[in-house]
Amino acid sequence: MRVRSVRQEQRDLATALRAEHKTWVQVATVFGERYHVNLRAGLRMARDWSQRDAADRWNQRWPDDPKTDKNFSYWELWPSRTGHAPSLDVLARLAELYECSVADLLADGADFRSRDQAFGDPAGLDASQVAALSSGGDAGDEAAEELAVLLEHADMGEIARLATEWSRRLGGPEERRALLLKLSAGLSLAVASPELTGQAPSEAAISPHPLPSADFEGIWHSRYVYRSARAETDLVDEHYLVARQSANKLIAQSLPHSTGSRVRIELALDPPVATGSWTETTAPDGYYRGATYHGALQLVIEPSRRRMSGRWLGFGRNFTVNTGEWTLTWEEGSTAKSVQRRYHERV
Repeated sequence: MRVRSVRQEQRDLATALRAEHKTWVQVATVFGERYHVNLRAGLRMARDWSQRDAADRWNQRWPDDPKTDKNFSYWELWPSRTGHAPSLDVLARLAELYECSVADLLADGADFRSRDQAFGDPAGLDASQVAALSSGGDAGDEAAEELAVLLEHADMGEIARLATEWSRRLGGPEERRALLLKLSAGLSLAVASPELTGQAPSEAAISPHPLPSADFEGIWHSRYVYRSARAETDLVDEHYLVARQSANKLIAQSLPHSTGSRVRIELALDPPVATGSWTETTAPDGYYRGATYHGALQLVIEPSRRRMSGRWLGFGRNFTVNTGEWTLTWEEGSTAKSVQRRYHERV
């Protein structure tokens, strides 16, 4: 089957983001969220440099202070126990090398600002107001009114910035993203609550967990990562799927692929989670010789219902159980034959 290596995917991503006039820090931030690395590693990867490449460029610029790939590895692993803290001089030179600020390189460092009682969120809703919001009474009513005014006058970008700033206190990027997704899903459920929709309490009692409407149908882009035993590297496989929904069941079948490989996914939808199974029949003339593999799949549905991400589980060629990332991204809602044809053999 035709696949892209993770590094080629990273090259393409960096090229696309730079074409949108994103700064190196913005590109590195995307890398950090997608590949679970800190900004020191993300800034290097965004330029398609290996640690050896970065060391070579350092040595060209500062030959009197040579470094090796091991140095860059230690700096990127810090603050874990296996890493070494870069000095201020090193940070200044890394900032020059990557065209960023020293603060960008330390974005994953310790942050104890929350211990300062005067430290609130950027919009002025401090800890005492949040406490009053949950305590009820006049103070809670006042805090709720202030929050409503704040949200009413903020655009979506500002709300996203405030949420990101708040989440910085909650751990590493993976933990922060999981918590924000959980919060988003909870807010989505709140929007659908009987109190806001006008549904009678008796109706809510009959169907406390209403099935999702048929808004998952359409064309989805499928991308999963797997480990190649032959190449000893992570590879990416992609398909376009046509998905049809019946109540809470979603069945997605791949459209014709350039190599002839076929994928089928069956999911039980229970937002914010989708759980099910996958089957792939590999390319007839590829490395796996048309073999069929299958396994389990669990995904988190983002509140927009336009992206699902999670992990697959399945047996490999040597009958070992493997796992990897799998994402589904919605492309469009039509399943008409004319629409499907546009996605034939696009991967």
